[in-house]
Amino acid sequence: MSTKPNFRGAIGAWIDSELHPPGATSPSSPNSDFVSMRLNNVYETLDYLNIAWFGIDMTNPKQPTIKTGNTGLSMIVTDARNQNSNIKIFGTLAWTSQILSDLQTIISDPTVLNNFATNIATFLGNNHMNGFDIDWEPPISSLKPTQCAAWLNALRKAFGSTYFISISPSTTMGLDATAVNNNCNIINIQSYAGISPSAFTSIGITPSLLGFGAKFETQGSAPFQNAYQAYKQYIAGFTANGNSYSYNTICTWRMDSGNWSFEQGQQLLLSQYIKEAPSTVPFNDGTIISAQTTPTLMKTVTVWNGEVVDAIQTSNQNHAGTYVVEMLQHGGDTGRQNPSINLPNGLTHLSYVTGDWYGNHVIVQITIAGNNYPAAISPSVSNTVVHSVQAPAGKTIVAFKGSSQYVLLAGGGFTWVLSDIDPIFG
Repeated sequence: MSTKPNFRGAIGAWIDSELHPPGATSPSSPNSDFVSMRLNNVYETLDYLNIAWFGIDMTNPKQPTIKTGNTGLSMIVTDARNQNSNIKIFGTLAWTSQILSDLQTIISDPTVLNNFATNIATFLGNNHMNGFDIDWEPPISSLKPTQCAAWLNALRKAFGSTYFISISPSTTMGLDATAVNNNCNIINIQSYAGISPSAFTSIGITPSLLGFGAKFETQGSAPFQNAYQAYKQYIAGFTANGNSYSYNTICTWRMDSGNWSFEQGQQLLLSQYIKEAPSTVPFNDGTIISAQTTPTLMKTVTVWNGEVVDAIQTSNQNHAGTYVVEMLQHGGDTGRQNPSINLPNGLTHLSYVTGDWYGNHVIVQITIAGNNYPAAISPSVSNTVVHSVQAPAGKTIVAFKGSSQYVLLAGGGFTWVLSDIDPIFG
């Protein structure tokens, strides 16, 4: 990422401090989605991170500031910085009716507004953060453009060149284009909300500021999109006033929903697409299992497949079933998701077949608990080799390590598949 304020080409993500899975007792719990962010090196893929949610503290009406109930804030900031020293971290203001009311009160008094902006800067410095993000959607977007301008101008005056300003809009309502252009470093369009970049350029916002909003969170019964779909939309750019533009940034909503194990896995793939990094992504779920203080067994395995094995995801539990450790989905999302395999007594035996598929050496079939994925080896595969693994006496397979890679498809495009897998015993 460029160190210039325009953040050109930066990759970002939001988290909203939602704790998962069941049994995770705090953000620092070794089976939590936030510890997964660290153990799976997700922060390493990000140039910036927006941490939600922040509110407004009006305890002293003349000296308002921001506040958060996020008990994991310090840990998240530390983890992100330890993994990625250049990451820029933003606090995201929420969008409640109470916050709107507080903002209207603050903005109406120039002295209080300046105090508010200065206090936000102090909060950011005290918490080792780099910027302030505004979730611009109803009811916050009910602010008038003059109020928007006064607020952004005050923030920039207080922030100087030390802190960044980000705005994440789902609407243009209430925005003052001049203030946005003059003060904002990032505009994370909530593209998944259906709003077009041309809506922003039509009110005078500079096209080169606009960033694409990706979304891997489940909407309805399936994820809104996968990494490849988001990547294709991002690199396609947009058209406004008859001109073509590339997006300034890409930011994913979000990494910590109930489907966080998919979201974080897709973020790893998204980074590979955009950065054109080596075409393999290694994984090692043994790192996550070894971090646990509660012994667990592998209780479920889910496999995605097309002609070959596209992806695998596992979940561990303790004997009572009260403590869950979820692993990321490793591989692509273009194949068929098969029903999860239940393993009441864990997994002791695994077999799989490797072979050459369109010039790539990959896993072409995997057999777990008597289930073959895919059901038959594709005729497009050659040079097959069968691999069989048996856990030592008294041990089970508790996790997998290996890698996924993207491969070119015969009909054009590419997808991610598993290229190797090894069991970890416990």
